[in-house]
Amino acid sequence: MINSQDIQDAIYKYIAGQMKCNVDELHSGEMIFVKDDTISERYVKILSVGDTDVITVSNNIFPEVVSRLSGKCRDELYESDFVFGQTIHYVPDLKQMNSIPYVDGFSFELLFDDEIQKLKGIQGFDNSLSFDEDGNTPTCIVLYAKKDEEIIALAGASIVNDTLREVGVDVKKEYRGRGLATLLVHNLTVSILEQEKVPFYSASVTNIASQAVAIRSGYMPLWTDTFGTRDNYMEF
Repeated sequence: MINSQDIQDAIYKYIAGQMKCNVDELHSGEMIFVKDDTISERYVKILSVGDTDVITVSNNIFPEVVSRLSGKCRDELYESDFVFGQTIHYVPDLKQMNSIPYVDGFSFELLFDDEIQKLKGIQGFDNSLSFDEDGNTPTCIVLYAKKDEEIIALAGASIVNDTLREVGVDVKKEYRGRGLATLLVHNLTVSILEQEKVPFYSASVTNIASQAVAIRSGYMPLWTDTFGTRDNYMEF
């Protein structure tokens, strides 16, 4: 059975790979600059976990970024003119991960792997399910709610690597506010954990509704990062 240490180990290994650093550095509690020689365009990504801030930078602007961001506090890092967009990433609180009853008035179905193909062509669920032009999908598990034979809410998890699954959810506008997002995300997460996989959930810092779903579903924040590098920024 997955435990809290398994979750932390899997996440730290994943984000260390993203940031081109090592796991020990993520536990350092320091500000760490990493030069990424594999990226030719201008690139800056900032990630914070615990007391550690990692700034991964392309070679062509590395000296400038180090000069301008060294010694800055975390808020100043994220408000710098090198980056834009922040995401909060959540992991499940295992103490809360027991299935909760489904609500009356809707029908629910859980699909795995190839069973998901029957949803090909469905529209309006871009955060939780997607297919490419060949009909393939990275989504490996889906839990949806139906009303009068119409799918009105869907939570899905996509494959990140052998261990990690990223969870997303969509609810049609007219059915929001009924707790369906929380119910689907929570019970989908329980099913993923039963598969011995590690789920996580991501929400933009501007998406308060999505953050609320994460907390109500039994998730807790673990790390934040940026998702964009500004094309133009003020040079000094």
